[in-house]
Amino acid sequence: MQMRDYVARYDSLASEDAFFDIPLRKEYVLSRVGKGKKVLDVGCLGGRLTRLIMDQNNEVWGVDINPAAAAVAQKRGVRVKIANVEDGFPFGGGSFDVVNAGEVIEHLYDTKNFFEEARRVLKTQGLILFSVPNLNSFENRIRVVTGGYLSMAGAYPEDHFGDRVRVFNLAKIRELCNQTGFRLIDVCGIPNLQSRGRWIDGSLGIVGKILPSFSKLLMLTAQRI
Repeated sequence: MQMRDYVARYDSLASEDAFFDIPLRKEYVLSRVGKGKKVLDVGCLGGRLTRLIMDQNNEVWGVDINPAAAAVAQKRGVRVKIANVEDGFPFGGGSFDVVNAGEVIEHLYDTKNFFEEARRVLKTQGLILFSVPNLNSFENRIRVVTGGYLSMAGAYPEDHFGDRVRVFNLAKIRELCNQTGFRLIDVCGIPNLQSRGRWIDGSLGIVGKILPSFSKLLMLTAQRI
């Protein structure tokens, strides 16, 4: 089975609540999107985060490969196009101020084309916000040393996290941005994906800013140049 077929069929909505509850992720996206923007939310799933972006007085389009997820987003009032973004973004050039792509690029074969398409649909100095599991997380370093397997990765489609076909660290993300017309302007890490209270989340934010390369999840902002 081709990966695009697998991703289009599996129950992506089952993971939406977990994505939505990742500490500081919503706050990161909303603060960098701001208000009064035209925003494209790639991989919008059922539209929970998309709806929050809309509620900040932004004009938003969602796009998702899964028709079932898109239908849920539409019920939440989100305008959605069903598309495989590896075939290109179904929008004209210079259409958006911000592209948001949370936990998307690790699922793609041609990540370079994805960033080139994001650059095409962004206005001059537009932003792409994206988050991605970190190959060099502290947890993965321990796993490799002790003979274990990478966290948040799989060896085949049905394996846990097996729909992820690419792995990234901070150096490779910088390289990808440089090659596709973007300048990386902000990096924040989330060392732990489980929210445990305001004080803990605040501490995670401080650690993630100081040592993002050790975090489990990287949240990044790059600007079109």
